[in-house]
Amino acid sequence: MRAVRKTMTRSFVLPTAFGVGLLVLWQALVVIFAYPKVILPAPSDIWTVLLAELPTIWQQAVPTVRDTLAGFAIAALFGVGMASLLSFSRLLRDAIYPLIIVIQLVPKIAWTPLFIVWVGIGWQSRLTVAAFIAFFPIFIAMMAGLESTDRSLVRLCRGLTASTWRTFWLVRFPASMPYLFAGLKIGITLSVIGVIVAEFISSSEGLGFLILKAAALLRTDLILAAITVLCVVGLACYGAVHAGELAIRRWQGE
Repeated sequence: MRAVRKTMTRSFVLPTAFGVGLLVLWQALVVIFAYPKVILPAPSDIWTVLLAELPTIWQQAVPTVRDTLAGFAIAALFGVGMASLLSFSRLLRDAIYPLIIVIQLVPKIAWTPLFIVWVGIGWQSRLTVAAFIAFFPIFIAMMAGLESTDRSLVRLCRGLTASTWRTFWLVRFPASMPYLFAGLKIGITLSVIGVIVAEFISSSEGLGFLILKAAALLRTDLILAAITVLCVVGLACYGAVHAGELAIRRWQGE
């Protein structure tokens, strides 16, 4: 227990200390070399703007968080569902899996204008882009997890006349959890990226829209303040997925 607590403390203290050191160095460089605020504002300037514009930033953060979580949920549902379906049928896997790979090879930004044409300008396009970008790592991770199941356990279930569905639910699905959560962690970060990209292209709300608006006004401090909030949102979402992983591990007795 003491070793676990020491590891957790170290994993928190070291990154925090390093981040604080970078901020101090940043502040010192801006003061020493007198960089214009429009080029590189000091951390103190960003903090001041963050406090002054917090209501506006918070208002714009709400749709970004909403679309991120919704897109991630859709991606997780379809990713897990598609991987599970293909694991039951080699014929379906051979037919559909290569097509998914081909679609993945196309840069995601290239699909965004099409999504805007298909579903319109607004939250629908942001939701679609977020789900589309987050889908692939979740799908691949789930497929890898299902394929990595101990074959001896599967043969044992068959020897005990367990049905295919029962074998999947009691053996293969639990065994895929570490892989799945690895994909979910990647997926939630990509979901944030997808929403911001969509907000850059077509949106009248969200942190991406606020960043573009601030850029047009040469408000570098406001841009960095919005990015700071975006980092906090991303960390919170990642932390929620990680907490879910820890809960599942505890439930499985690990």
